Amino acid sequence: MKVSKNETETYVLTKIDRLDPVTAYVTNYSPERGKIVIECFCRSWSCYWGGMGKTNLQEFFLSCDNDYILNKLLPETQQTDFDEINKLANKQGFSLCVSSDVEVAMQSQEMAECFGDDWYMDLPRCPTSDYRYVGRIITAIKEAFQEEMAVSQP
Repeated sequence: MKVSKNETETYVLTKIDRLDPVTAYVTNYSPERGKIVIECFCRSWSCYWGGMGKTNLQEFFLSCDNDYILNKLLPETQQTDFDEINKLANKQGFSLCVSSDVEVAMQSQEMAECFGDDWYMDLPRCPTSDYRYVGRIITAIKEAFQEEMAVSQP
């Protein structure tokens, strides 16, 4: 067994609008490899990047758009948009009222009548609540990284 010890930088973000305190643990293994662990309100998300070019994790994180980072951190970023299904059905004269995937499946006959035989292939999707929540956290972390880089620039 080989054991190596790496330095991890800890960022603690407080007084963030509509968020509990956020802690981000950043480990730069080399200029091309790094890992981030994010914690907020007893939940955590993490990702390791093994090919970041010649940047550290903070610089790489700033260069990425939030969608890319969210797709790395979250198992699911999209969910069925039940409000949109109900709205589209009502526009077509159907009185569907679904609020879960189970209800959608239970009303498969009505869904087929309203949206056609392949209705399940084209269900409207929307971002999950985690997508929006973690997206706000990522934005806050990026702001912290930008502030740190502005201070360290001569």
